[in-house]
Amino acid sequence: MKKSQAAKRRERLKKQSNNAMNIAIMIPSLNPDQKLTNYVRQLAAENFREIVVINDGSSEEYDPIFDEIADMNKCTVLRHQVNKGKGRALKTGMEYILKSLPDCVGIVTGDADGQHRLKDTIRVARELIKNDNRLVLGSRNFNSPNIPARSSFGNKVTSWVFAAMFGQKLMDTQTGLRGIPLRIVPNMLDIAGERFEYEMNMLIECRRQKIEIFEIPIETVYIDENSSSHFNPIIDSIKIYWLIFRSFFSFIFTSVSCTLLDLLLFTLLAKLIIPSVSPDFGYRIELSTMIARVISATVNFIVNKNVVFHKKGNIVSSAVKYFCLALVQMTISAKSVKFLFELLGWNEVIIKAIVDTILFITNYFIQKRFIFKN
Repeated sequence: MKKSQAAKRRERLKKQSNNAMNIAIMIPSLNPDQKLTNYVRQLAAENFREIVVINDGSSEEYDPIFDEIADMNKCTVLRHQVNKGKGRALKTGMEYILKSLPDCVGIVTGDADGQHRLKDTIRVARELIKNDNRLVLGSRNFNSPNIPARSSFGNKVTSWVFAAMFGQKLMDTQTGLRGIPLRIVPNMLDIAGERFEYEMNMLIECRRQKIEIFEIPIETVYIDENSSSHFNPIIDSIKIYWLIFRSFFSFIFTSVSCTLLDLLLFTLLAKLIIPSVSPDFGYRIELSTMIARVISATVNFIVNKNVVFHKKGNIVSSAVKYFCLALVQMTISAKSVKFLFELLGWNEVIIKAIVDTILFITNYFIQKRFIFKN
């Protein structure tokens, strides 16, 4: 006899309820106050597998807070003797959970500064149980009137830039409330980053590995304009934006290097090598240009594939697309400069500089999302 829909639903809810015990909570902390104790006490009263708090080198005066947490039911406190940063604290907690709780569904991370409500932590955990193949983000609404202006602006800009560079618009790229499936934790441990930049690197790596990122809205809480946060708005922002733009900066460096290589090869060929074979000026220039361009373009292709975009798979397919793009770009450049020169009458060098800059940026995104897409 087939089970009724209601019976199936009851079984599913029962399974989810049982799995709720199989979620580990992880909270990195540096010099916390009673907000952390209250948050952990609320979590301990729920049906979670274990709560792991990482003391990231806090001063001795905060030991009573961590001792109180360690005495709570199902709570474990890990300690760094010196401050190592949020990224390293998260990795320490993940290593512990991976080793001690290898059968749990996943990990929900939280912050120690009182920004996360219990109900939102539970919602992220339940969402993780529904689908343990994706990263779950508890995302804040930065259009809320109680958000400090600098936090709202900074997060919105970061979201826009992340969408442009990695192809997914996220409401909150810096949320500390995340649901991480245990199956992807080994990959997360290999990610670079010791401080706040680690969380951005996690998002970038999920996009690269085609791990779905799913957002659920949570309550937006800022206490004293987030004065208890250890985020350095200058140093940590630089690290985060370096991660976002790293491949683009590498792309620029590679392009400039290969341009210089092209000029060097052309000079050597035109001045020293080919004249010994043929004295004809036109033949020397054309042959030198062609050989230098083929070599520099090949080097550029290899470096872009392996270093800039980390492309794996069929090299022939990528090579064909790459050199077709180069031909198309060269044609568009020539035609556009001619058209704009006749239309506007500007200096052709200025027009070429503008056109080629636009094509260069377009070229980066085409290579990233089409030619060298993993």
